[in-house]
Amino acid sequence: PIAAAPPPAAPSGPAPAATGDQLRSLLSPASSDPAYQRWLDRGGLLDRWVVVTDNLAEGVSPRRQLEFLAPPHPFTAAASGDRMVIAPESYARFDGFAATVATVDAHALASAYRALHPVIEAAYRALGYPGASLDRVTARALRRIAAAPVADGPVAIVRTAPGGPYLLADPGLERLPAVEKQLLRMGPRNTRLLQAKARELLRALRLDGATGR
Repeated sequence: PIAAAPPPAAPSGPAPAATGDQLRSLLSPASSDPAYQRWLDRGGLLDRWVVVTDNLAEGVSPRRQLEFLAPPHPFTAAASGDRMVIAPESYARFDGFAATVATVDAHALASAYRALHPVIEAAYRALGYPGASLDRVTARALRRIAAAPVADGPVAIVRTAPGGPYLLADPGLERLPAVEKQLLRMGPRNTRLLQAKARELLRALRLDGATGR
């Protein structure tokens, strides 16, 4: 009988690490936008990076990790004939965020990603995916954004109870994962800005063909 191949050896030594200052110094050149630079100044940058990437890849809203990006004004609805729709003012709440994302140089960010790859992958695997590939989960996250539906016309919404949350009136849209529904609530212009950047990053990172976990 042919002997089975031995299992791969566990990595020796501590997991790769980087300080917050090292992360910021590598990521800072990607954009001079003041808002982007403020994002980098917040603590827990590495943990936030991997959790947000995992959330996006799985279709889960990364809201808890990005509370500091919450728009200053609440969601608003508007009447359109005999139905309620997402108000244009509600889309405008995300204009600043989308504009900042659009300033990011995809190639500069890709360079930082490659330099930090061992550190980010170790942090991602520590979430509970010991054999996972950072490249594959990053590709899944970016492709989810790039492939999300865009609604150019008014998006109808409904309330199932007085004072309750608004839901998307189209059952097909309401069944979408949370990431896609959040992009719909950001409006077509902002969604397209994010999608364009996601596609740029996929090309700059050479992850167009990465699949699986």
